[in-house]
Amino acid sequence: MLAVMVHDVYSAVKLVDAARVAFSLDVDLLIISKATSSAAQSGVPEIEKIAYKEGRRVLYVPDIPDVIELIEPDIHIMIVPKKLSDKPVDFELIKQALNDNKKVLISVSGGATSFSLKELEYGEPHFLP
Repeated sequence: MLAVMVHDVYSAVKLVDAARVAFSLDVDLLIISKATSSAAQSGVPEIEKIAYKEGRRVLYVPDIPDVIELIEPDIHIMIVPKKLSDKPVDFELIKQALNDNKKVLISVSGGATSFSLKELEYGEPHFLP
């Protein structure tokens, strides 16, 4: 199972755009975590409407620990700027894990900054090559 999480997002436009990308990549589950401001007020309802029309699954939770508790991912890749990680995303590892029926969670921060150090404890930080 491939799940994508958008965390700490405040912009409805940014959240809807991220959802459209995730849906176009045919992810099994889109997770929205810690949405605030217009993302929570109008972005989440818009995404749920799109998901319903397209037969997609969406999960809306308060924070990262809730995601970990519910999904129990085998691999949790957190996309961060290169200065926060020395590991590039290994797409072959993701592909192999999915072929082995493992749960893969890929998380991106929707805010102006990346994940906090506390949040990074819930997964492995990687940068996009």
